Amino acid sequence: MKRKPVIGAIAVLLVAVVVLELTIIQQLSSQSSCVEGSSKSINAEGHVSPHNLFGDSSNDGLLSTRLQYKGDTYKEVQKHHSNIPQSKANHDATPIAPTEEQQKLIKVAKNRGLQNVDDKGPILEILTQSGMNIEDQNELDQVTLDQLPTWTQIQNLYGSKPIIYGLEKCETFRNAVEPTTRFFGIAGTFNTGTNLVADLLKFNCQITERMEVYGEKSKGVRWQVPWGKHMMARYRESDHTTATDKDVPKEHILPVISIRDPFSWMQSMCRHTYAAHWPHSKNHCPDLIATEADISTMPKLNMLYGRNEEEDLEKLVPVDIKYNKELTVHHLSLAHYYSEWYNDYLKADYPRIMLRFEDMLFYGEEVTRTVCKCGGGVPVPDNGRSGRFAHISESAKKGASAHGAQSQRTNLVGALIRYGSLANQTDSMTVDDLAAARRHLDPKLMETFRYRHPI
Repeated sequence: MKRKPVIGAIAVLLVAVVVLELTIIQQLSSQSSCVEGSSKSINAEGHVSPHNLFGDSSNDGLLSTRLQYKGDTYKEVQKHHSNIPQSKANHDATPIAPTEEQQKLIKVAKNRGLQNVDDKGPILEILTQSGMNIEDQNELDQVTLDQLPTWTQIQNLYGSKPIIYGLEKCETFRNAVEPTTRFFGIAGTFNTGTNLVADLLKFNCQITERMEVYGEKSKGVRWQVPWGKHMMARYRESDHTTATDKDVPKEHILPVISIRDPFSWMQSMCRHTYAAHWPHSKNHCPDLIATEADISTMPKLNMLYGRNEEEDLEKLVPVDIKYNKELTVHHLSLAHYYSEWYNDYLKADYPRIMLRFEDMLFYGEEVTRTVCKCGGGVPVPDNGRSGRFAHISESAKKGASAHGAQSQRTNLVGALIRYGSLANQTDSMTVDDLAAARRHLDPKLMETFRYRHPI
């Protein structure tokens, strides 16, 4: 009985802490993605960037004096970027009646006894485009169907139509490059579905003028741009060329660039880092802002921040992208890497197409046909499926036992499930990470491709 006052005091203290945290979160949520007028520096390749403060590894010390975000900076950011959308819920989606083909598929599913299919007509069509036979119990069962998103969910996440950036320069490209010498070339950062884009074009698009000269296999679709599909666009004008593309004139390539929601992209980078190197752990990834635990256990972060006691220091976790033995590009964080990489293409003055990875999944036919036409191609008359559009799937079998753990699925069914919701999008991200994402993910990119910061 004597402990009640103590317990009551503890309860009051806990409530006060929760209220304080909620207040901080609300304040951080109102902040934007980047600070205007940020310092510039030249990286090892001579590129001047408003995001990149690394000239080389010897410049790590710049973080202690140049990366600060005091209260007056927050106010300036809020004034300039207050119009950035705050959530993904969204895009003014309005219900769209199923097409005749989708109505047939819904009827087939219902005749099989499958339930909850009325709002999944487009999803069923995507599955059939990948070669799945929805009449077969062994290929589509109720368990798998229930995990697939409704079309209303997809519209709420990504809108009622795809976003394709750069179509205004299609005619410029076609007029400048003779058809027999045209190519599509794929580009994108790691984990953005570049292979999916390449395969969709290869199966569904061809430049017939090229084929007439160079044979049926020369459809004009290359799996990467000559300067390298993961290389930043600034290297288009350099001497760097991939081994198989040395004889391809760069101006004869129409780059097709895949971009992806930055939060799901960062989660994929945690699972598959490829050539990206940055201090992080399984418990804290993508790790935009170093925690005290990170600093105490990771040598590079300890070197940067271990002796610095400035409360206002932004403890960004730097990222190195090692493209090859001669070239490593430095970025202040994953958010800076994303912004710098895609801004190179967004601001390019030559013809290029930028499209969302999510649209390649859910609006694959429309996007592929549009891109194909842009480069002067035409639909493949017979892709092995009676001339219909062919979506790409590594496997289209049913159930978790066939696909493995849902978190590890890489086939079309698994992708439709994973990207049909926002689950796990901010796993292991701290409040500081989310606030840093608002500051450093470029607002122009976020607005252009209608990506939203989680609340």
